[in-house]
Amino acid sequence: MDLARPAAPTDRPDLARALLLAVVAIGALRVAALLVNRTDLYFDEAQYWTWSQALDWGYYSKPPLIALLIRITTNLFGDAEWAVRLSSPILHTLTALTLHHLGSRLHGPLVGAWSALTFATLPAVSLSATLVSTDVPLLLFWATGLVAAVRLIDRGDGWAAAGLAGSVALGLNAKYPMLLLPALVGAFLLLTPALRGRLRSPVVWAGLVGGLLGLVPNAIWQAQNDFVTLMHTRDNAKWTGALFHPGAALEFFGAQFGVFGPILFAGLIAATAGLWRTDRPLADRFLIATSVPIVLAFTAQGLISRANANWAATAYPGATVLVVALLASRPRLFRASLGLHGVVAALLLVGPAFAPELRLPGGARPFERVLGWRDFALAAERAARETGARTLILDRRSDVAAALYYLRDSDLAIAVERDWSRPPLDHYEMTRPFSTDLPAPGLLVTAPGRTVALEGARPAGEPVTLQVSRGVAKGLALTGTPLAW
Repeated sequence: MDLARPAAPTDRPDLARALLLAVVAIGALRVAALLVNRTDLYFDEAQYWTWSQALDWGYYSKPPLIALLIRITTNLFGDAEWAVRLSSPILHTLTALTLHHLGSRLHGPLVGAWSALTFATLPAVSLSATLVSTDVPLLLFWATGLVAAVRLIDRGDGWAAAGLAGSVALGLNAKYPMLLLPALVGAFLLLTPALRGRLRSPVVWAGLVGGLLGLVPNAIWQAQNDFVTLMHTRDNAKWTGALFHPGAALEFFGAQFGVFGPILFAGLIAATAGLWRTDRPLADRFLIATSVPIVLAFTAQGLISRANANWAATAYPGATVLVVALLASRPRLFRASLGLHGVVAALLLVGPAFAPELRLPGGARPFERVLGWRDFALAAERAARETGARTLILDRRSDVAAALYYLRDSDLAIAVERDWSRPPLDHYEMTRPFSTDLPAPGLLVTAPGRTVALEGARPAGEPVTLQVSRGVAKGLALTGTPLAW
């Protein structure tokens, strides 16, 4: 029994080609929109840029692939914000085209083409195409891994095994949740009687476990750096204290209606409950098996502690193909979903060009989190110049990341305040802690009312005030303290 669907004479190759051209056009428009995007790099994006300046096999909170992607695009086009973000719309377009291949194999070329267009216009994809993040390459390799897994299950050949193992190896260097894919494919085979015999094949096992080799360089780096990424991941999970948070679980689950889209997520729930089916039940079960457990697992994580909305992102490549196939017989719902997502995609395509001026009813800025970081860095630099400081010392990862990016052409040394009584809490505490070996004098910039003691440093003048518009801390008055050592 195979997952792949035989070709059918009712497939519409002309319409499929037009839909794929639309996907490519959306990708091209998103690349062009980056050129007029007026938002600042969010501090996570700025941090990834700093990683790209010192390539390694790992970093405090993530594996190395995001740094390599940024290094490639910035080496080609310079360090402007659009160049830092350039990989995102390109990789999302490649992911959409990969889902065309997956959908075509499982449900025919037309479902494949509609799946590509649907994925390209998912709300979460439209948003992340304007940013650079680790989820973007992860989703690409998850999609290629799904394609390889289908071929491996159907044919059991070495190329398919290499494709699955290679996808997992590369995806693991984007983000560790890539480990879930071979585990879910293996569980699907084990729990499907008609396919359980595939697990007797050494080739299938090579595909399922071969990707772990991709972790070896990062694992060596981890061992050399006290396994800081694993410790960070453990701390993020927060499995301490009270372990029952139904509100957090409901918030995470509800957020998935926004991540995937309300109609599509409702369709995924209906498919999981067995209310909606296609004529390809084995293909449906494969797609459910490689998507729904991810949503359930992170909902459980939210119940135990907390879960960010994007943590279930890998559920949605497979879920897209599944729900598009289900909605083929429900064209009104499908058109409503595409229309809604198209409006969101258009707003996120155009909105960043007008980000500083845009206001919601009540005066809030929809792009507040990605505005003001340049202003903050320049205000800190001005204060340092006015006080004669040669080193700028900051007390938060977000501030250090913004300063390193926006003051990249400055001769100021930049460091972070570090509490040496505990392990480092971020990349900069590992790599840029304050030291009296740095050029003196310095300027310590802190939030209002926060007292920071730096070993070996002493106040060397009256504090100054930095009035800045910075991200969600718009209008915050920061304190700059001149220091000597």
